[in-house]
Amino acid sequence: MQRLPKIVLALLIQLGVLLVVTVGVYLAPAVISPPYPYWGLVFIQALLASLVSCRLGLPCWWRWIQFFIPVGLYLGVLLKFDPIWALVIFVVVWMVFANAFKERVPLYLTNNTTREALKNLVKRKRRVRFLDLGCGLGGNVAFMSQLKPVAESHGVETAPIPYLISKMITALRGGQTFAMDMWKTELAYYDVVYAFLSPEPMPRLWNKVKEEMLPGSIFVSNSFAVPDVEPSEVWELSDSRKTILYIYRL
Repeated sequence: MQRLPKIVLALLIQLGVLLVVTVGVYLAPAVISPPYPYWGLVFIQALLASLVSCRLGLPCWWRWIQFFIPVGLYLGVLLKFDPIWALVIFVVVWMVFANAFKERVPLYLTNNTTREALKNLVKRKRRVRFLDLGCGLGGNVAFMSQLKPVAESHGVETAPIPYLISKMITALRGGQTFAMDMWKTELAYYDVVYAFLSPEPMPRLWNKVKEEMLPGSIFVSNSFAVPDVEPSEVWELSDSRKTILYIYRL
């Protein structure tokens, strides 16, 4: 089941739970007399779907999506929500969080404390070429482009709306954003590569880093360590989210 696309697996779980709820409604009169409130059945559907999702192969953060799918559909029916608007909302959400469905990488944004840490990392170097893998809205790329040691600051992003925003931000403030899959990005060109992704792609990404990045270059992962690989340094930052930077010197 883990080989299925996550959205397909999520829908199969919802259908399976719906079957369980249907059987439960059929058997319930032996214990509780009908009628049963629709909101109660919807809540049971949402709760069961969210609880079993982690155990059946979905990342645990999907439990919130699984919970709100039936709740959202029920509210849409109650409010007589126009299906066209539902489609529009779905398309917009997909254009923002496309990588969450494809690569299991949510949209994480780098904060100012982390940027200052990256500034300290490169301040004693000369002519650094910096890359942000999955650069989101582009603020990190623009910030790094303004540092004296940074000769080039690039970011790659494939989610449509974040890419367009990052393209505008870097056009105004510096740096460059490319609509490119991180797996097709040539890392050998860069001295410092930064990623704020999720645990899912880290093993594969580390293999790419080892194969492509040159000796003396640096790979930095925000919050997610490479499994079974000892980082060269671990920086614990003092921001509200208690960010940890895992620094790997090639």
